[in-house]
Amino acid sequence: MTVVGDQRPVRRRSPLDPHSSTFHAFADMLYAGVLIFVLALPVVTWFAALSAGVEAIRDARAADHHVRARTVWSAFVDRVVRHPVSHLLAPTAVTALLVVDVVLLPYAAPGELWSLVLPIVLAAGLGAIALRIAGTWRRGEAPRVLLGRAWRRMSTDAAGSALLVLAVTCAGALVVIAPLLALVLPGGLALAAVAMDRDGEGHP
Repeated sequence: MTVVGDQRPVRRRSPLDPHSSTFHAFADMLYAGVLIFVLALPVVTWFAALSAGVEAIRDARAADHHVRARTVWSAFVDRVVRHPVSHLLAPTAVTALLVVDVVLLPYAAPGELWSLVLPIVLAAGLGAIALRIAGTWRRGEAPRVLLGRAWRRMSTDAAGSALLVLAVTCAGALVVIAPLLALVLPGGLALAAVAMDRDGEGHP
């Protein structure tokens, strides 16, 4: 009697298996988060660091390999050197305005609730826009084209934009509850930006 082929069922790996793709993605997210946090320590480089982390995670997923520190560093240097206005000056100015709003709102808002809610809404909205831009950014393309594409996606992909707002809000709440999570949460936000990059590498 001849046995044709091996009919034994293929055993699926558990997501908790260190060799599973899910575990690899989780490990990459944590590693990228630490790298983004370190590069963002000067504060003015926070967006360049986030954008570099997004590129590293996207490239790692496309090539099926782990996030590498040199990839993040290369993307970070590219953004700082070639695009200082969009990745250093503009994000710093927006952050400064947000801080001023947080300081002044308790004196200008009609009530204590407004002074508490408005900064959260502003931060979540601006954070979602930052994630859209970071997710859309590609080396070698004109910044004006990329910024326009990111802005269009805020409205054309309203569900994705809402999820990014929720991601930023949850990340902020987690940092308030457990400040040490700030070391790795940037990786989660970068992964969210990649996930909401709906057009992927085949964008129009």
